[in-house]
Amino acid sequence: MTGHTDLPLFAWQPRCTMIAFPTERRVGKIRDVAQKWLAQRTPRLADRYEKQIDADLQKHFDLLGILPSERKRLTAEFWNAARAEIARQRPSSRPGGGAA
Repeated sequence: MTGHTDLPLFAWQPRCTMIAFPTERRVGKIRDVAQKWLAQRTPRLADRYEKQIDADLQKHFDLLGILPSERKRLTAEFWNAARAEIARQRPSSRPGGGAA
């Protein structure tokens, strides 16, 4: 009889996966990005800032070992939340708010 360590069950190792903190819940980062995005003087500078933030997110995902398929979803969730915050922080074009 062979030892119990020869059985495949004992050699099996579960697959390790990294679960990132939800990017849409990074409220401090989202508020900071929205504030800085709104402070850009031109749309071109705002686009450049957005690309810089995308690159920073990708570096962060590299460090965490997040799969490419998951990165796309996390990036989209972050920008959806950031755009909502930008809309919230953007001053209204009409004095006293947008109500008629």
